[in-house]
Amino acid sequence: MTTVSEAIQARTSVRVFEDKQVPKDVIEEILGLAGNSASNSNIEARKVYVLSGEPLQTMVTEITTGLYSGEDPDPPEYPAYPPKLQEPYRSRRYACGEVMYAALEIPREDKTSRIQQVMKNYTFFGAPVGIIISMPANMLEGQVIDIGIYLQSLMLLANERGLATCAQASWAQCPNRVRSCLGIADDERIMVGLALGYADDDIAVNTLNHPRAELTDYVSLRGF
Repeated sequence: MTTVSEAIQARTSVRVFEDKQVPKDVIEEILGLAGNSASNSNIEARKVYVLSGEPLQTMVTEITTGLYSGEDPDPPEYPAYPPKLQEPYRSRRYACGEVMYAALEIPREDKTSRIQQVMKNYTFFGAPVGIIISMPANMLEGQVIDIGIYLQSLMLLANERGLATCAQASWAQCPNRVRSCLGIADDERIMVGLALGYADDDIAVNTLNHPRAELTDYVSLRGF
């Protein structure tokens, strides 16, 4: 059995999945266990939409068709980053992208291929299961933290069962389209998506070892 320590070290963002379905009972087990995640005052302000098969393909087709059509983009549900990302965060983001594109063998000057890679976000990277997580629109930052805790639980539980994931803020960049596809009311905010399936381990981009900040970069130990 995979330990939490092993799962958190092994977890990575997978962008190529095998054409292999995930059993429904495995998905339900993961979702059920993730429901034990910490939530401020246990309000559990979240809704989870899990798609596979025809419903997943219908959503992917509708979203990508709209995005490629040149229609006006949706106003994002929230900005993915601050308008001016400062150091050292800017360099970390840059390094993350460069490592990924190098593994994909897409050079910096090949803008078309880079855009096509970004657009794969809206296919859940070909994963057999796509998950959209929303929360009531009147909730605040505390509940956003809860969503993050829940998302991490899903990813670690998936890893424990030999599954792979990719968390995707990209779905919050086209929230109106997502709501329209899934019949979600306007009083729900689209917070994040998650691609879920079995990783293709023969693909270099699935085995990246991204550099991480040192403990001393962000931890202040006092009284020890």
